[in-house]
Amino acid sequence: MHWFCETPSLQQIDPAWPALPDTAMALLPKRRTGSELLGAEQVLAQQMGDSRLTDFAAGRACAHLAQKHLGLSAQPILRDERAPVWPKGQCGSISHAKDWALAAVSTSLRSIGVDVEAQGRVTQKLYRALFRPEEVNAFSSCSDAAPSVAFAAKEAGYKAIYPIGGAYIGFQEASVELDWQSQCFRILYHGDHKTNKALESGVGYWRLIDSYVIVFFAIQD
Repeated sequence: MHWFCETPSLQQIDPAWPALPDTAMALLPKRRTGSELLGAEQVLAQQMGDSRLTDFAAGRACAHLAQKHLGLSAQPILRDERAPVWPKGQCGSISHAKDWALAAVSTSLRSIGVDVEAQGRVTQKLYRALFRPEEVNAFSSCSDAAPSVAFAAKEAGYKAIYPIGGAYIGFQEASVELDWQSQCFRILYHGDHKTNKALESGVGYWRLIDSYVIVFFAIQD
């Protein structure tokens, strides 16, 4: 997988993402103003406030970079309500945190999801709402970053499955199994929507970069 980050301090860190074909991911600081938007993206941006525009523009800038790293021309990423709509032959995902925007694009995978989260935002008060008991029990054998990783993993998984299943998934309907040594994870689906079982065929990866968690989840079949 192609990986791009323009920040010098983070270029020193090699996240060693897996060798996924025809897939690229880009991370950029959220300083974009909207000048990078293409065509119909600019029309959408006219209805946004400053905060939303910053997220939207930075996310699209990341997506365009990922497209270029795959040898594609940068194309507008529109939306259906708040979900990105990708050009034909592409799947992708976009995420934002306080300081960063992240996007990934693939022309070979069925669906992908990404998430970037600040470590430490998931406190024990949120465990009951976000995690199943077996997930909480597993945290004790992992790093302190495990709750942040598990939350980001669910977010990335939900972004990947939504284009396939088209149904909302509650946090209690899925559980994340973290392999801390290999920095990869699987998601088990416990709900009744059969199409969402495709979550279980996916595999995810995370990296701890600076004070953030970056997660990528891929569904291949």
